[in-house]
Amino acid sequence: MKKSFFYLSAFLLALATLVNCSVKDVVDDLSDTQKALDCANLLVEIDEKWDEQDRNCNEIKSDVARILDTCNDFLDAEQKEQLQFYIDNCVEDN
Repeated sequence: MKKSFFYLSAFLLALATLVNCSVKDVVDDLSDTQKALDCANLLVEIDEKWDEQDRNCNEIKSDVARILDTCNDFLDAEQKEQLQFYIDNCVEDN
């Protein structure tokens, strides 16, 4: 009886560990997906701000810095170049 209880306990402990690891992986994947989606939305917003007739360059430069800081892992080289273009070419009198 003690032997079967020991095996059952070991099995349940192993199962709980496996489930806990799997749940953590799923939560991490969902978190990364949410961050990538948030970054995509920030890129859309910065593009819209750039296209405005009376753009606020200080705000654009601040937003670009925030995007580069928080979304660096989710940006490809082309997106980073576009953000750098905004910084380099934003002039208040546009």
